[in-house]
Order: sequence, then C-alpha cells, then structure tokens
Amino acid sequence: MMVMQLFPDMPELLSREDDVVYTPADVAADVVAHFGPYGKVLDPCRGGGVFTELMPGCDWCEIRDGVDFFNWREPVDWIVSNPPYSIFSKFMRHSMTVARNIVYLIPINKVYNSDRTMREIWDWGGVPEIYVIGPGAALKFPIGFCIGAVHFQRGYRGSTQVTFREAE
Repeated sequence: MMVMQLFPDMPELLSREDDVVYTPADVAADVVAHFGPYGKVLDPCRGGGVFTELMPGCDWCEIRDGVDFFNWREPVDWIVSNPPYSIFSKFMRHSMTVARNIVYLIPINKVYNSDRTMREIWDWGGVPEIYVIGPGAALKFPIGFCIGAVHFQRGYRGSTQVTFREAE
C-alpha cells in the first residue's frame, strides 16, 4: 500500500495515494441530475470541485485545502461526493451524524463488505437507490469494481431500487 503525506508538518494527515480519485465531469453531472439534491448541500471531499460546481451554493470540505470534514457539525439536507475509499466506513459514520440524505460515488461493494457498516447504515436508515455507473476501469478509476452512486437516507425503511446509467 502506497501512502503519501499530504501535509509534511501534520503527520496525522496521511492518505492513500489511490484515494485521490477525481470524478469525471459527465458522471458528476449525471449523479447530480439523477438525485437532484436541494436545501443545504455539502460536498465533504471537494477534490477538483466537479460536484461543487454543479451544485451552486453548496458548502464543501477538502482536507488538502485545510477544511476537514471530520470537524463539520452543521446539519445538512444532502451530502453528495466521491469519498476516500480506504476510510469509507469512517466517512459514512460521520456523514450519518450531519445529513438526512447521502449520495456517495463508491465501489458498490463498500456498502456490503462489513457486517458492522451494514448494521450501522440500516440502524440509521437505509438505501433507497443504487445508481449503477459502471466498472471502475471504464471511468479510469484505479479499481475495477462496479461503481455506483449510492443514496443513503435517514429513517428509510423501504426496498432498494437499482437503476443503471444509460450506456454512452
């Protein structure tokens, strides 16, 4: 595992090199159009800003810009982002403390690969929809797993709809 230090004078801020995965603009546009976030919106890991640009007025965090999501405490209606995969569970736990709706562009298996994570998600709410984007390799992500925009919602108790992005 390759690890890089983001801030030399802050050794606690380490990130896996493969956690810096920028979302293609067309994918971000499809995700935002598909879910239509409204109200107070947050992008907790802005990266290059592709989601932020599509959601005018949204708040953002970006650890590389010195704005740490784990310090965010203000409630929001929606979180929309592409979080770091290596700390997905930690990101999800904090997201559930501040948001009613969460849409994360992630390898879909991240939702299901831990009993603890699944229980925490379903105790908090549920997954109304998984918007399947496609294989990570086709998006030039450093992984081949199926990537999807997973909508988590506080208090949700219904079934999960799976929708596939139209092939281009």
